[in-house]
Amino acid sequence: MYRIAILEKDEAYLERLIIFLKEHHGESFEIYTAKESADWEHLGFKDIGAEAVFFDALFLGDELAASGGFPQDMVTGYLTEKKEISEQYISKYQSMEQIYRRMMQLCETGKTPAEEKEIVTKEPSEKKEDQQSTIGYDLRPTTEIISGETYRIYHIAEDQIDKLAVRMMTGNRIKGLPEAIYQDGLLKLHITDRKNLCEFVQQNNTPKGKERLLKLFSSMLTAALGLDEYMLCADRLLLEPMEIYLNTAGDRAVIPYIPIKNGEQKDVRQCLVEIRDLCNTLIQSMESSDSVQTKKEDLVQTQKEDSVEEPVNINSEITEVQKVAVEKESETRTEELDRSQNNETDNIKPKTENFPYLIRKRTREKIVINRSLFKLGKEAAYVDYCISDNPTVSRNHADIVKRQDGYYLVDKNSLNHSFVNGKKLVADEYRKLENGCLIQLADEVFEFFTKNGKRSVSKKQER
Repeated sequence: MYRIAILEKDEAYLERLIIFLKEHHGESFEIYTAKESADWEHLGFKDIGAEAVFFDALFLGDELAASGGFPQDMVTGYLTEKKEISEQYISKYQSMEQIYRRMMQLCETGKTPAEEKEIVTKEPSEKKEDQQSTIGYDLRPTTEIISGETYRIYHIAEDQIDKLAVRMMTGNRIKGLPEAIYQDGLLKLHITDRKNLCEFVQQNNTPKGKERLLKLFSSMLTAALGLDEYMLCADRLLLEPMEIYLNTAGDRAVIPYIPIKNGEQKDVRQCLVEIRDLCNTLIQSMESSDSVQTKKEDLVQTQKEDSVEEPVNINSEITEVQKVAVEKESETRTEELDRSQNNETDNIKPKTENFPYLIRKRTREKIVINRSLFKLGKEAAYVDYCISDNPTVSRNHADIVKRQDGYYLVDKNSLNHSFVNGKKLVADEYRKLENGCLIQLADEVFEFFTKNGKRSVSKKQER
């Protein structure tokens, strides 16, 4: 077990980090904390520059690290909001499990500040709020299409937002939560090609639909229980069936997380009431749907009864001319119906030839890029193409993004990096993909082709 001290001015962040480490890795660390320089005396320091042999490692936030004066012969790590520039610097807004592994790595390797030449410059901290507010106002959710993508938008004022939660949501692909953007008081959640939970239960009221619904509930509970890894609270999940969205296959759900500052936590009774209300809403939506369907069927039946013709007198005579006319009209209608059905069949055929694709070099697998945001990585729940058999690939390794002028590769801060034609990308850099170029994720190589599958030929080659 390592004795570590953590000095961090952001009290909310410090509290959540300590809770996670103690609950999940209490056997690894004996933890001592402080929020200000003046608090160091109770950690065994007579003054901030004294030698410290009491701890195996010290972890400092950006502000306090920049103030200097700390022992240089002590193993030190920096919890930073900046880009990680060496092994000593740990990004604050990644998953808690990743932070723990980096802290353990520093304790085991024993690197000190004297061995590092890079220094993090001081950044002004955000002013803390004196009090936390409750969710006491209308979120006014709306749906908008922006650049061809669909977003569910909630209004959350700047003074109500939990900035730590927003950084976690926007900096990670969190299982069970939609991708999020927060700007100018608007929280935008990506819901392209998804339908809400109410629509799902209305369309799947069958024994098979029941099994799918139970699996969805199980995955939603698993996602809620995993939020503490990102210092998020399950009480902020919005359990409204109209706001919970499923993918087109109906096997994965995303729940909106509303990052509003609120110190109160729900007890068992409040949790059960919330689940009960969710189920009641789903039942009412199904009953309403059944009622509408019944009315439609009654209306159709009434129209059929009104349109029934009087019985034909079997003794009446039909001339040969009338017979020919009837037969000809019947043949014409049959031909029109056949043409209509053929056209409908042609329209529903998937046109995969319109999409670009990748060829995975190792397996020769063809991967069709059929979304404007196509995610690659090894976490099946997060990505559109899962590379589960390669441990060097990160969970959410890289994205292929469609823009007006073509397709781009974006590295998502992967551990082993991304490359286009051998050139390394920095995190969040957009690199345009040309027909026939090579994409490398860690040591996994793909070849990119546009929809026509033909390599581009330069003018020099044509000559």
